[in-house]
Amino acid sequence: MNETERAIVALREENLAVRGLVANKLTPSPDPDETGRGGRYLRERVETEATRLETIRSEFDPPLVAEIGWRSAEITGDLLADVADELDIETAAEQPTHV
Repeated sequence: MNETERAIVALREENLAVRGLVANKLTPSPDPDETGRGGRYLRERVETEATRLETIRSEFDPPLVAEIGWRSAEITGDLLADVADELDIETAAEQPTHV
């Protein structure tokens, strides 16, 4: 979260608008019958992430606009377009307002 706060400040110092935040690579919850060490780890991680997301929702400006679960591949290319469609976000670059 500290890195996100610093990034928002740095972007705003350069007069770049930050209109919303996206939480990425969120950990999937384990199945209820997963009781081993891996299941416990995932439950703890999901709980930690939930706490952090609540902090972001209540304390950050700009708002959290989307949450993306963990994917096995980087979100680039066609996968980026798929995720953008899921989130209903335009990915085309906007024309500059001034040069």
